[in-house]
Amino acid sequence: MGRPRLRSFFALALKLGFTGFGGGYAVAQQIRRAVVDEHEWLDDEGFVEALAVASSLPGTTATNLLTLIGYRFGGVRAAAGAAAAFLGPSVALMFAFGAAYARLRHLPALGTVLDGMGAATVGVIGAVAVDMRRLAIRGRLAWSIAAAAACLLIVNAVNLLEVIAVAGLIGAIWMRPAELRPPSPPVNDARGSLGALLVAIPPVAAMPAVVALLFVFARIGVATFGGGIAMISPMEQEVVHVRGWLDDDAFRDAIVLGQITPGPIAISATFIGYRVAGALGAAVATLAMFGPPFVLAIAAARSMNAFRRSPVVAGFLAAVAPAVVGAIAAACVALFHTAVHGFRQGAVAAAVFALLVARPRLSPLLPIAAAGALEALLA
Repeated sequence: MGRPRLRSFFALALKLGFTGFGGGYAVAQQIRRAVVDEHEWLDDEGFVEALAVASSLPGTTATNLLTLIGYRFGGVRAAAGAAAAFLGPSVALMFAFGAAYARLRHLPALGTVLDGMGAATVGVIGAVAVDMRRLAIRGRLAWSIAAAAACLLIVNAVNLLEVIAVAGLIGAIWMRPAELRPPSPPVNDARGSLGALLVAIPPVAAMPAVVALLFVFARIGVATFGGGIAMISPMEQEVVHVRGWLDDDAFRDAIVLGQITPGPIAISATFIGYRVAGALGAAVATLAMFGPPFVLAIAAARSMNAFRRSPVVAGFLAAVAPAVVGAIAAACVALFHTAVHGFRQGAVAAAVFALLVARPRLSPLLPIAAAGALEALLA
């Protein structure tokens, strides 16, 4: 496996920023195709390890994954550049949506297109689960972990953090490998990494709304596990019920806009920040939402090299990987309940699923865009 030039890796992250529709796990699959199949920068084992760690961290799965892979390729500079390139297009779109919201909210076509894209996303996530199963599940115990994780998450008996913790404990005890790979060469950029990551916030003593945005979204970003979809509930609680910044309709529109843009759905924070405190509020909300998880991802990336030879850590990750497959399957079921409202949406989801299982290298952007256009035409 060869290490890429940083320019090539940043170009990949920027491309994903424009085409990363379908949610975190669908984007993770696009990342795997690029870094494993096309460029051979990682092998399947290295990718599954990174995905397991990314899913174990708070924040959005795709951003965490690009951060971890970027750190492995080029340290903090590569991790920060990849995360910024990936989030940049969505942030720009949400700034524009925030500024034009008064006009956009009355366009019925927006919701219609989203309905079609949401149904297609169900098929995309299901196909991701099938493809990741081939990479991450080996043996009866791994199958049992994946099935148990999916069932428990579907019935909301536990949350993703609890699933990851229990699966990791099982792996640390019963799935330790007999032989371990040597650690990757260390990256020589450790000094001052946290200082480089902390973004200076402008003076906001006279701006209580901006200060509140900072603390609210930092707390959500660092304390929410399970990706962007899991962030919707705590965001609604804070933004609508506690702070009263948006009403129910405006918050729903924020989530809609977050779904129809590429990148993570948590980018809705940018729109909310704009509606609360203009451009400065959008910037602060975005940095607060993605900054703390990014710092934690860097800390995890720096620890991966140190602990890669540990059989306990290797067993932990070996069990987390099938648990992540179960979580993907559960996310597919949850999205089905919210996005499929009739036979037409169900048929779209099934067709997209069958298409991507048969042609796993096909970009999910194509069926998602086609489904949105089809729904708009039929409606």
